[in-house]
Amino acid sequence: ILRVLGENTIAVRTKAMKCLSEVVAVDPSILARLDMQRGVHGRLMDYSTSVREAAVELLGRFVLCRPQLAEQYYDMLIERIL
Repeated sequence: ILRVLGENTIAVRTKAMKCLSEVVAVDPSILARLDMQRGVHGRLMDYSTSVREAAVELLGRFVLCRPQLAEQYYDMLIERIL
């Protein structure tokens, strides 16, 4: 999934984020991995609105239920807000 997040096609990147969200639904601790953090960060800064929305939705679903993830993703979220 992480490799597909770098594809050129917007629809593929968006679907990859949604697939990642389903994986995280089974095991939210996967978001703590450094490679996942880099992948999500890249998609938070994607030029496509739909990809950014999928990334924000992913974090919104899981960061609130796992406070330690909020600390790890705080800087990325602030950067996206600004």
